[in-house]
Amino acid sequence: MSLSGTMALLLFLFGGSEALKMELTDNNFRKSLEGKNAFVFFQAPWCGHCRKLQPEWDQMAKHFTDTPNVIIGQVDCTGSGQGFCGENNVQGYPTLKLWKDGRMQDYNGGRDYNSLKREVEKKLDPRPACSLESKEACKAEDLVILEESEKMSKAERAAKIKQVQQEIQDAKAQAVELEKKAKKLTESLDLIKAGGQTVEKVEQLLNDPDWRAHCEGRTCVVAFLPHIFDDSAAGRNDKIKVLDQVLKDTKKDGKSVGFLWSQGGDQFELEEALGLQFGFPAVIAVNFGKFS
Repeated sequence: MSLSGTMALLLFLFGGSEALKMELTDNNFRKSLEGKNAFVFFQAPWCGHCRKLQPEWDQMAKHFTDTPNVIIGQVDCTGSGQGFCGENNVQGYPTLKLWKDGRMQDYNGGRDYNSLKREVEKKLDPRPACSLESKEACKAEDLVILEESEKMSKAERAAKIKQVQQEIQDAKAQAVELEKKAKKLTESLDLIKAGGQTVEKVEQLLNDPDWRAHCEGRTCVVAFLPHIFDDSAAGRNDKIKVLDQVLKDTKKDGKSVGFLWSQGGDQFELEEALGLQFGFPAVIAVNFGKFS
């Protein structure tokens, strides 16, 4: 199911309003914690370990900003919260404690964001912002779901919860299958693209249309090689191997340069236009874009 389905289940299960990273003091802690659960950070401004913990704590507090029944509290034990710290037997900094059901409990777990977040989720029963206590925090579509649930009997609500839970499981299963399908399609797409990506090689220049198609939009190097009767097949192949190696080197540098070869005398008019009557091998570079 989509996010709206998950939200629907949460709205049926819980009630709600706003989680705060709150500065707790001797004057406000009793009223602030009344009817709430809390995670409390007892600290001193000069404490190096406290400063190290602060970014992780702030990130966790931000995550629970819209949680109505949980307070993320912070106390200055050298200032406005000395009495509160004393009541809770705080003897070193930083000290972290959980407030649940009107009682303070020690926290001795990890002090990274994930550990702190996990503790709130596990021990303090955080609820969504949209709730019967704070309908003003609800989006219009969420309020419809909430009020529909409010009108239900306990049996009807239990049945609805079971239905939505099943829809969530089904949606997750469908998501897994869709992910597999997307992966397979991606692999197929890569193969389809690969079918048109032939490995470029040094090709023989046979006519003007092939030359222009091969060299369109880039520079081409054309080698005019001696006639095979003058150079032998072995000599021809050695020269083409040199061109192949230069082509590979340009690819390593990320350059797009085309390479062609032609047998001397086969392209008489072209050779004459390029002034290549002086003999072979001869090498030229051409870029049609420069002449447009």
